[in-house]
Amino acid sequence: MKKWQRAALGTALTLATAGGVTVVSTAANAQGHSRPHGEAATVAANKRVVLAFMRDVLDGHHGDHAVRYLTPGMSWHSGTVGTVTGRDNVAGLMTTVVTSIPDLHADVKDIFGQHNEVVVRLVVTGTQKGPLLGVPASGRPVQWDAIDLYHLQNGKISEEWAGEDYVAFLNDTGTYKAPWIS
Repeated sequence: MKKWQRAALGTALTLATAGGVTVVSTAANAQGHSRPHGEAATVAANKRVVLAFMRDVLDGHHGDHAVRYLTPGMSWHSGTVGTVTGRDNVAGLMTTVVTSIPDLHADVKDIFGQHNEVVVRLVVTGTQKGPLLGVPASGRPVQWDAIDLYHLQNGKISEEWAGEDYVAFLNDTGTYKAPWIS
């Protein structure tokens, strides 16, 4: 991990910790030591939903399966990329992503949870074979870091705030080279 990436992650984790997000380990959840049993069970169940979504939809390349994991009014937020609202629209976006990067892999580095929220830090890799977010197919390998926050309701994802490193994606596709990238 590059120095600036460590700094950004450190800042995000510091802000998350200051905001009251608690790191919950699987072992502690299973034994119920870190939280009351009800909340630990909810956090563990929510983490399983998010991980299943990522395995099936992203790693499994089944964008159309996204509807199984999302509430009808689901909203996907991604800063300058914008917001996509509605289960079918978000599933369409996921289909576009996994079709454009057919060998996409989301490597989970960390997962945290509290109440009905799950935070995942991951590294996404693949080869861009189709157009994505206005970027024509490059045929080039891509890799970017992400920190995504999921909000769940009744065992389904109701919102996602996708913190993706789009500059890395644009750099890897040859679309844009930031002055600080060597």
